[in-house]
Amino acid sequence: MDITLLIIVVIAALGALAAVFFFLQLTGDSGAQGRMRNIVSSQREATGRVATRGSGKSSVFDTAKEARVRKTSSSKLTLQKKLKFAQWSIPPLLYRFCVVALSLLALAFTNAYFNIVIQLFSLLTGPLFMSWLLNTMMERRFKAFDNDYPQMLLSLVGLLKTGMNAMGALEAAAQGLDETSLVREEIELMITRLRYGVSEDKSIGSFAEDVYHPEIELFVQALLLSRRVGGNLSDTLDRLAKQVRKRQYFRNSAKAAVGMQRGSIWFILGILCALEIYLYTVYPEAVLGAINDEMGWQVWQFGLMVIALGMFWVRQVTKIKI
Repeated sequence: MDITLLIIVVIAALGALAAVFFFLQLTGDSGAQGRMRNIVSSQREATGRVATRGSGKSSVFDTAKEARVRKTSSSKLTLQKKLKFAQWSIPPLLYRFCVVALSLLALAFTNAYFNIVIQLFSLLTGPLFMSWLLNTMMERRFKAFDNDYPQMLLSLVGLLKTGMNAMGALEAAAQGLDETSLVREEIELMITRLRYGVSEDKSIGSFAEDVYHPEIELFVQALLLSRRVGGNLSDTLDRLAKQVRKRQYFRNSAKAAVGMQRGSIWFILGILCALEIYLYTVYPEAVLGAINDEMGWQVWQFGLMVIALGMFWVRQVTKIKI
């Protein structure tokens, strides 16, 4: 009776959680609308700073300090940053509530059928599943950006060598990409910021700020330095494009290599399941008798736990960092 009540409570909590999640997704800012609001607010902040400087006296040191690119955020990948990179418009508290709710649901299920060891391991269901889902969404956006990023850099280098200015070449390079391209969307958003009156440093510095890609910061810094001190931007971007393509090649090669190892693990697991099904077909009592027997059921649970740990260990060993 207590187990049934616990399951009902957990299911009700998950239902309420899903309702809150979808409510936040529906009532929150959509991608384009939210970004346009950020553009307008940034333009208002820039206008307010200009008015403040005009009304009072400021020293040369203060003016130079305001023009400097300020980087207050650390490079540590926090939960809030992960939610931003995955485009999840939920607070970190709600994410942690999802983790706890899934762990309680798994505990309620294993409490009725499995021993204490598997019940303890079931508490890891929430963190592992939510972390996997969050990383999957981050990687999806990374791949969408990385597919067109080298092509955009090469097009930009060619246009710069023809004599075009940086912003005009960047806009022309974006026009050569697909309309659904994430790179094109970020470039058009940056140009829209400039047209709305947002400062150049802030507009360029916010390029692809919600995409977790290691080469974005290099592109932003190169573009900012060229706008300030001049220099040959095409050579810098040409070297960056070569680096991006090399890293993309090595990343794909590594994933292909470990993909074969992961596939072999799944193949072995499929053989084990097929043998178990064949044994059940030929001699059902050998399978059902082991499950119904107390010692046999303990052996079954131990085997399932070892298989699950093996799968998790293989995924951790063959994980490729972005």
